[in-house]
Amino acid sequence: MTNMQSGKQNRIISVCAGLKGSGKTWLTAALAQALGIKGYKVLFFDADGGAENIAYQFGLKHTDTFSKMLKGYISLNNASVFLSKNKFELIYANPHEKMMSSYPVGRAQILALDMQNLAAKYDGIMIDCLSDNATLKNTLVSISTDVILLVTPSASGLAKAYAELETIEKIAPHARIFVVVNHALSVSQGEHTFQTLLEASQKFMQRKIELLGVLCQDGRIRDCVLNKTTLFERYPVCESLEAVTLMAANLMKGEK
Repeated sequence: MTNMQSGKQNRIISVCAGLKGSGKTWLTAALAQALGIKGYKVLFFDADGGAENIAYQFGLKHTDTFSKMLKGYISLNNASVFLSKNKFELIYANPHEKMMSSYPVGRAQILALDMQNLAAKYDGIMIDCLSDNATLKNTLVSISTDVILLVTPSASGLAKAYAELETIEKIAPHARIFVVVNHALSVSQGEHTFQTLLEASQKFMQRKIELLGVLCQDGRIRDCVLNKTTLFERYPVCESLEAVTLMAANLMKGEK
């Protein structure tokens, strides 16, 4: 098996968003599946547990995995399940579960250490980061080799994304930062949104960020969420799926 990024071991990829409802969980799962289909060994770690988390979107049975992890009954090494249909491994919380939002600081640090060790078994661990527990989120982002920042074209979306970027710069200055623009009216609008964020990051932080891709508004995505399926199954030929597949390919490339 070839590493996702040549020369980089123990790859951990955090997916963050400034605004709730930006499509973060869907994007994380879509990228994980695109990589899995290409033959990469990927683990999706659900650090969100929100109303429409991965368990809800895929219609998964409820699990007490996170409760057992918190109590120390099981570790990350034996907490994952393999989704044969989706081609990646998954550690997930129940929908609406609030456990991650109150995860203790000490446990968060242990979780991060365990995740760094576990990453050696995978080509990549993808973390669906939550926003309700800043300590846990920052701890996980701080160990990440790469961060994907999801932004929407609205003024509030850009403002929240820039604030998120400032936090990432402070806690993970070593990480590569990719940007995905979602809910764009067009590719050109998405590229303009990225350019605005890039100019701000260069002017005020001297920080390099890279455009991973643009996702235009597409009812097929919401349809897949409502029907608890994926673009790969329901709409195997569509522009959104092409965009996700290209993003996954770019994510696998080495540093320029």
